[in-house]
Amino acid sequence: MAKWQQRFAPLAVVGLLVATAACGGDDDDDDAGGGGAGTEATTPGTGEAPGTTAASGDTGGEAPAEGEGITLAVNPWTGSAVNANVAKIVLESEVGTPVELVEIDENATWPGMAAGDIDAVLEVWPSGHAEDYTTYVEEQGSVVDLGLLGPEAKIGWYVPAYVMEEHPELATWEGFMDPELAQLFATAETGDKGQFLMGDPSYVSYDEQIIANLDLPLKFVVAGSEAALITAIQQAVSDGSPLLLQFWQPHWLQSQVDLTEVKLPDVTDECLASAAAGDGNYACDYPVDNLYKAANAGLEAKNPAAFAFLSKFQLTTEQQNEIAAMIDGDGMTPDAAAKAWVEANADVVSGWLG
Repeated sequence: MAKWQQRFAPLAVVGLLVATAACGGDDDDDDAGGGGAGTEATTPGTGEAPGTTAASGDTGGEAPAEGEGITLAVNPWTGSAVNANVAKIVLESEVGTPVELVEIDENATWPGMAAGDIDAVLEVWPSGHAEDYTTYVEEQGSVVDLGLLGPEAKIGWYVPAYVMEEHPELATWEGFMDPELAQLFATAETGDKGQFLMGDPSYVSYDEQIIANLDLPLKFVVAGSEAALITAIQQAVSDGSPLLLQFWQPHWLQSQVDLTEVKLPDVTDECLASAAAGDGNYACDYPVDNLYKAANAGLEAKNPAAFAFLSKFQLTTEQQNEIAAMIDGDGMTPDAAAKAWVEANADVVSGWLG
């Protein structure tokens, strides 16, 4: 979501994979609904073709190593960790495919898949990856679309509901043009400007552009991770203090904290073109995203059973949020949460295997 369209060469991805493997796939930070942003949100993933979390853990039990092992990407938000860990457990226990989970930036995932260092990613936010889809799926053919994941998602600007109740003029972006209202969100770091807070610096984000292009008296500040963003929300709500931030649906925290979305300018063709071009002129709301899955084009030949499973694999918004809440809310590891959910939802799992 942030540091606009940061790109990494495939060689750097290979180095990251080697380093991750050397660490034994230890756990790190992730997030809950996940996010990205960019352009056309409906073409990819049609089926025609965001707490500190960890990528994986010991699956416990011996799974038959029948299929060639595969590598799944885990991007830095909890929803991504949820998808990958659930898929890993079922692939190893039911399909017989060993799975390695690799924590990696969402942008670096694409050249990694194209090079074959990563076999699949199970949550792509299409609005942030229109250029990747065009390059790797449509032009190179090195990556294939595995179809929809399930959730319909949306990134946006949010404030706690009590802020909107006290200052209804902040219901739209125009309210933030008033320097006095913007200063309600000021911190020692932002001086006379209001703070706009976002999470992980690797997320694809338009917020700096929106602030600059709408000439708003706000300063873009990066919290550093989804976990830090969640902590900031919880602290603000506890204190009853103002907070303006980038957040998204689906996210388990939305069911526990009353956040209200700020109305940004409607998405236009010009903004979609700007996002695709990466020209810095984006000045609209984030489009609705139908999350989808993608894989290296050679995965079907490498492991047909794993390819078939991942093509059928889907989670609803409610299912993903349920597992994410176990991780970020209850303090379970992604592996333990995924195991508990898989054991309690045999009927859903059987549908993926049928």
